[in-house]
Amino acid sequence: MKEIKRFLLGTSAIFGAALLAAPASAGPVSASDSFDLTLGGNIRYSFVHDSEDQTLGRGRGYRFYADEVEVWVKGSKEGDNGLLYGFEIELNASSTDNTASDESWIFVDANWGRVELGDQDDATDRMAVTGENAMVGRLGFDEDVAENFFFGAAIGAPFTTITDDATKVIYFSPRFTGFQLGASFTPDSGQSGFTRDADNDGDFENVLGAGITYVGEFGAVGVTLSAVGEWGDSEVAAPAGGANEHDLATYALGALVSFSGFSVGAGWAEHGRAGAETTTTADAGEWWNVGAGYRTGPWGFSVGYFESQINPGNRFTAKANILSFDAEYTVAPGWLVMADLSFVKARDIDAQGTDNDGHVFILSSDFVF
Repeated sequence: MKEIKRFLLGTSAIFGAALLAAPASAGPVSASDSFDLTLGGNIRYSFVHDSEDQTLGRGRGYRFYADEVEVWVKGSKEGDNGLLYGFEIELNASSTDNTASDESWIFVDANWGRVELGDQDDATDRMAVTGENAMVGRLGFDEDVAENFFFGAAIGAPFTTITDDATKVIYFSPRFTGFQLGASFTPDSGQSGFTRDADNDGDFENVLGAGITYVGEFGAVGVTLSAVGEWGDSEVAAPAGGANEHDLATYALGALVSFSGFSVGAGWAEHGRAGAETTTTADAGEWWNVGAGYRTGPWGFSVGYFESQINPGNRFTAKANILSFDAEYTVAPGWLVMADLSFVKARDIDAQGTDNDGHVFILSSDFVF
């Protein structure tokens, strides 16, 4: 663990040196030719209808909303020494967004690999393969269902990381004979941008994410395999009651096979007892999923299944399963229409043994520019 962290810190030092060296090797530049800039983004509006047993405080059962509105600014430049460097900023543009940007980072790319520094998903999340990779449109049991259905203590979507867009340093190796390594280091899972975050507020610190993927082709069949993990220290040394929390330890495996327009994927993750008090039997849960999809011309169709369980303590185990059907249609360049219908069963989602069954239907129009 310590050796890997030293490796990451060494990589960040290389990264800093490369940043200092890049402009000098490229020669003097003016503001107008510093980077090759591109502007893009997407705007997605959706209609959602949900029906569930637990309706208290859940609204009228339907709504319109802009669930993704972003403007992307990207810049890159290649120095005379062949070093590629640049940045990407994803600006939030919806009136309901609480932050100015979703993700923003800088990168250096060379024959020794790629380093990124900033607010970006970690290596664990970006290298993990799950059933979602085979699906189309809204990706079925992805976070959209969890945002529109009450799961209580149950896990309502697959995840492999707790750092999200917290500020971090990331490294990806070149791909050799189909294999690629990746690693990331996040000082504090609750810190991003210019904010400062306390080191005793229940987040995780010194978080290391690591993974390996294999991508290969065997005739007309494509295969992708992944194995990832994430480890970190609990920031709460003495929570209420004097107990200690378990540190972060997550492991995940995944596979994807594609052929003749068809794709089949599967994923599994075990989150151990991350964040649970050591004096209880609570754990952070586990999940598995499968997905299958088909694309032909402007059309895409998929089906997926997700199942999870978690023991949040208080002597109960919450379980959930989601069966999703998705479709997408490319109306014109840059315009995608998507539909998802997910059937949900959530069991024992609180200490009173509450169940919640129902469905979520999402119809979306997505403009990508």
